[in-house]
Amino acid sequence: MTAVFGDVEIDITPRIYGASELGVLSLTAPGDAHPRVVYVGGELFVGLDRSTGGAITQGDAAQAAAPFDDTVAAALPQQTTFETRDGLATVTDETQAAAVLLTPANVQWPALEGDPVVFALSREQVVVVGSDDEAGVATVLDLIDQLFEAGGPLVSAHPIVLTDGAWAPFAWHERFPALDLRIQRALRLFSVRAYEAQSVALARPDVHIADPKIHVREDGVTLTFAAWPKGTATLLPVVDNVMIADPSGTLSVATMDQFLDAGDDAIVRTGLSPARYFVPGDQPR
Repeated sequence: MTAVFGDVEIDITPRIYGASELGVLSLTAPGDAHPRVVYVGGELFVGLDRSTGGAITQGDAAQAAAPFDDTVAAALPQQTTFETRDGLATVTDETQAAAVLLTPANVQWPALEGDPVVFALSREQVVVVGSDDEAGVATVLDLIDQLFEAGGPLVSAHPIVLTDGAWAPFAWHERFPALDLRIQRALRLFSVRAYEAQSVALARPDVHIADPKIHVREDGVTLTFAAWPKGTATLLPVVDNVMIADPSGTLSVATMDQFLDAGDDAIVRTGLSPARYFVPGDQPR
């Protein structure tokens, strides 16, 4: 559809955002250049893109002929239907997925085991499963592994559940304790991908931007770690373990909590999203 922004009529299409992507865009496209979005629930938002590419921004929305929420609603189909296979549905059309998120009352929900739960894994893989369907959630976890290995951009590993007509965070680790190890792995995979995107935006010569890495222990537990060159100014991601590289050549390991406690007030939590801590020190060599 088209909408008027200022004196210009623009072809638009819905766009799904996760909180981590918006956090990166707050660095690369701040203020009026930042995408204008509507909050859905959990970590999910919906905005608008030009069909030729590029987001409808805060600056664009300020010049719109109609309220932004109304423009988004008008860009959605009036009714959304989809089918499930083995209790799980994958919505691959982003406009349809945005309609599921923003107008759930207009969705003809298929038979599910429990309330509808949405996993917006990527813009091409928005998955719907029942809140009581443990086998379906296990299939979603398989998809997460596949998407991470494929290397494409991810949206969110935090599912939302439809309750009384509104979306709310879904505590899947509490609902399915038998899947907890796999759920914790999924959250860490998405965290690593989000930090990788943030690192590109943060790149600067006077601070070391530490990237998290994945480590799978022999017992199957997935952990994240990042390296801190001791004495170097660093923006450190939130990880399970910090590898401390001393200039003398020695290497030691601390949990994130131990590292923060040792640094005390010298280590400062920044306002970045995803969150990072600033560790003071010298400029990287």
